[in-house]
Amino acid sequence: MTAKRFLIPFILASLAGHALVIALTARIDMTGSPRPETVMSVELKTQAEVESQPASTRSEPAPTPPSARSRAATSSGYREDSVGLENPGGPYESYLLQIRRKIAGLWSYPPQAISEKQEGNAVIRFTIDAGGALNGYYITSSSGSLILDEGALACVRAASPFAPLPEAFNISLLHVTATFSYRIN
Repeated sequence: MTAKRFLIPFILASLAGHALVIALTARIDMTGSPRPETVMSVELKTQAEVESQPASTRSEPAPTPPSARSRAATSSGYREDSVGLENPGGPYESYLLQIRRKIAGLWSYPPQAISEKQEGNAVIRFTIDAGGALNGYYITSSSGSLILDEGALACVRAASPFAPLPEAFNISLLHVTATFSYRIN
């Protein structure tokens, strides 16, 4: 019985230490630099404001011609890179800023989620090909609400096509991870 009492504080300390390590790894990049705390805010829109948007912002994107999609994969070979949408100071900073502005202009809180008081963070990973077309997208971390997750995916779909990847990037695909933070104030 004394051995169990002796081990309990060490087990609790171990659990606390592991919880601290897990919490810190979520805040520290693999390079060791801290991640910026950038949260996109959602502008709530009434149904009338949503309906008054031009139809072109709500329609499915037109496909990009295959020749534009494969221009980066010609002489330099097939290359790709992954980046967070909130990547200040990185090599893709100006390009990502364009994407953020486009997404922020289209992003709205789903009305059903507001009425049900649903909140959460949806983390989406989407891929842009050399021609700027949306090559794929999926949820990497659910908000816990299908409505919010689908709203974030729909926003990324509506924002595409994006500008073609600049030749200077020398990549065929750019994988972008974005966090959509839904909060009701």
